[in-house]
Amino acid sequence: MDVTLLKDEVQLTESSTDGKEALEGKSEVPPSLAKMMSLIYGHQHKLRQIETKLKELLQNQQVLTEGLRGENERFKEAHSTFNLPILRRAMRLQQQQQQKALNQEQQRAHLAEREKHLIARPVWASQQDDQ
Repeated sequence: MDVTLLKDEVQLTESSTDGKEALEGKSEVPPSLAKMMSLIYGHQHKLRQIETKLKELLQNQQVLTEGLRGENERFKEAHSTFNLPILRRAMRLQQQQQQKALNQEQQRAHLAEREKHLIARPVWASQQDDQ
């Protein structure tokens, strides 16, 4: 089939609301082509709706992409400004040191209590305690 004939048919039928009317006016169009063109024109409205929705989705996607780029830039800035890995490491070390100091203090208190119980008392002191 001739491509220019097809292009001419598309141009004729695009201006028409019904593709069949434009195809029926031409006697030289083969019936198989007429059926195929009729099918295409039948779906043309749906395809245009899908096209507009796809354009809208692409615009929304671009907006989201730009938003994510901005968020990434903010994260990079915060990372370089505050140097978060070093700050987190310093906080973890500080917590470990505080826990170690707390454990040592608890152990000292426990040892002091143990020594207090182990200290020998004179007999007369324990007898006065009983009375």
